[in-house]
Amino acid sequence: MKDGSTDFDNYDEADEETQKHLQKEFAEAEKNGWAQGKPGSFLNRLIAHGNKKTEEELRRSGGGNSESSTSSS
Repeated sequence: MKDGSTDFDNYDEADEETQKHLQKEFAEAEKNGWAQGKPGSFLNRLIAHGNKKTEEELRRSGGGNSESSTSSS
């Protein structure tokens, strides 16, 4: 985590320090009502990456058409 080359796709890579840090960020986000973590935090970037991957997978499978159906009205 410290070297800036975090591989968000390899969650098994997280060491104990990283897991503790994420737990702390999660608790802070929950306390402050941040649904996706404190803006700019590691947790926030991790969630954003997961959301982006999910959106890409939905687009590839043809399940991500909700934007096009709302914009055509």
